[in-house]
Order: sequence, then C-alpha cells, then structure tokens
Amino acid sequence: MVSRIDTTLFVRCFVTLNFLLRELTHLRYYIPIIQEGNRRGLKSNFCVVASNKYNCPIKNQDVVLSLSRENNIGLYSGKKKDLNGLFFCNENSGFDWVKKVKAESSCKIVVGTYQTDFVNTYEQYYETADHIMMPSRNIAEFYDLHREKNLYLGIPKYDINLNKHEIIKKYSLDETKKKVLLFWPKTRDIHKFPIDIIDNFDKLGWQVLVKSRAKDPVSDNTRDQLIKNGNALFYDSWYPHTSQELLEVSDLVVNCGSTAIEECVMHEVPVINFDIKPPIRHGVKQKHRVTHSYLYDYNFCLNFKNLDSSFSTAKLNAFINTLLCRDLSKSFKQCKKDWLYDHKNTCKNLLDMLIS
Repeated sequence: MVSRIDTTLFVRCFVTLNFLLRELTHLRYYIPIIQEGNRRGLKSNFCVVASNKYNCPIKNQDVVLSLSRENNIGLYSGKKKDLNGLFFCNENSGFDWVKKVKAESSCKIVVGTYQTDFVNTYEQYYETADHIMMPSRNIAEFYDLHREKNLYLGIPKYDINLNKHEIIKKYSLDETKKKVLLFWPKTRDIHKFPIDIIDNFDKLGWQVLVKSRAKDPVSDNTRDQLIKNGNALFYDSWYPHTSQELLEVSDLVVNCGSTAIEECVMHEVPVINFDIKPPIRHGVKQKHRVTHSYLYDYNFCLNFKNLDSSFSTAKLNAFINTLLCRDLSKSFKQCKKDWLYDHKNTCKNLLDMLIS
C-alpha cells in the first residue's frame, strides 16, 4: 500500500501546471490557481505566445517577469515540447497552440471561460478540451451548454483577498467621499450614454472612478475634466485586476450592459445600469443581446432600458437613495445561489479534482 506521504511526493514530482499566456487579461484567472499550486509544492509554467494585441505578453514583458518572480513561475515559448501535467488555456485564445499541445504531449487540456465569451466560442474547443470550467451549471443550462466535460467549481479570479484601505492608498483616492465606479461604454455606444451623469455625481459630492480599456479610450476633454474635479481615470492593470480592486472600494457602479455585472455581484456592489447595447454587433445580430441578462433582475440593480431626456441630478439622487436605502445582502446572496456561487475555494476544489 502506498502511504499518503508517498502519494503527495508522487504528485509533486510529476504534476506540472502549464498556462498558455497569450493575453494578460487571463492573468486574473491563472494566478489564483498558480498560488494554490504553490501551496501544494506544484511547479507552474507560462507558455508565452504573442497575440500582438494591447494585452500581448511580449508587449508587456515587465509585467510577466515581475509576476513570474513573485509566484515562482517558469517561462517558456510556445515551441517547447515534451510537456506533461495539466495545460490551462482561456476560451479559444491561441487555440491552434492548444491543439498542438494536445497532439504532441500527454497533457490534460483545461479550458477556462472568460466572462461570457463561451456563448460564441464553446463549440470551437469542446472536442479538444478534457475539462471546461463553466461559471455554474445554471448558467451552462441557460445557454444550452450543459455537457459532460464541464466543471462547476466556480471562477478562479474571485479566489483573491483585497484590502480596501490599501487600495485607497495605492490609488490616492479620497477616503472621505462615497465612490461610484463607472464602467466606460464601448466607443460604439458612447453616443447613447448620459455622460452628464459624471457632473451629477460631482454635484452630489461623490468621487467618480472611471474604468476604461485601451481599445475604448476616454476623450482627452473628459479625462481633463475628471482630473480637474478630483475624480480618477483607470485603464487596465493586470494583477490584481483594476476592476476588482476598484469594486472593493466602491459604493455604487454605473454599468452599460457590460459583463462586469458578474464582478459587481461577486463583490456585492449595487448597480445602476443603462441598457444601451445594440442587437447587431460585428455585423451579426446577436442571439443574446445582453449576456448575463439574468443578473440584472435583482433588487441590487436599477436597470434603465429607456433614458428620460429630463434625467437630472435630482433624479439621480432619488435613484441612489432608492437603491442604497435597501438591505441588499439577501438579494446578492440569492443571485449568487441562483446563478453563480458563494465560496472562495474554487482553486482548491479544482486542483483537488484534477490531481486526485
């Protein structure tokens, strides 16, 4: 009989965690798994492949090297052969590399999902994958994607501990003011967004934290006005991820149909949503105009489908008071139970299952 100690040593010697790093947006999903692996004495490696996008690891080498040193992560190019253990990737990003790994190695392929990209990409990787990490069974069933390869263990990026006071200090935020996090709309939709809402929050004495992305930049004029009024503009930092840090210090979110609603639920921050997403995107009419639409149907969210032209500071204040005077804890708890989950053991449960 093999003892428990001998089994542990066997696992440490032979199981390696490999991660396809083609986009730095995937770091928020990978690092918590790597840290859980480190606690078990498992070796992790990044397989670094260029994407040539704004979040390409080759364009952001300093970030990759720093996180690798901090978390004892090995680095190799996509040309490395003789891989073994587990190979993690995210959706269909760089999937030609993943197919090559599947064909040339003994690695088990574990595909992580990214927000709701799986709605359009799931079938592209199902045959190649050994396991697919879906957010929950109820979400998989909603999109008719409940399959035998799915794992329903949660989402790794939420296995993170964030400190509110450290984040306020890190970004030099005003500790005395209530904070609203505004997820900047896509450039495509900006003409439908009530941009004066920033001035409305200013008049109410809130600090506005605008979170955008490099591919949807805020205009120079808006940026200058934000800074002038003591507000702040943020683009992506990769780990910890900016959105999750800012949610930790925010009292309210303004959203525009973004899948960031999932993060709002998991961090339990109430939402004012402007439903401005068009039905036709990338030249195609979308079957699901707003993904994660079910997450908006709870008391923690005011969902505006049509914006009254008389929208004003007074109306905004009334909306805020309506939302924030409620005890929303039960609403968040119910939403997590219905659609997501309520634990921080995703990475532990994942590795328990994969290396048992």
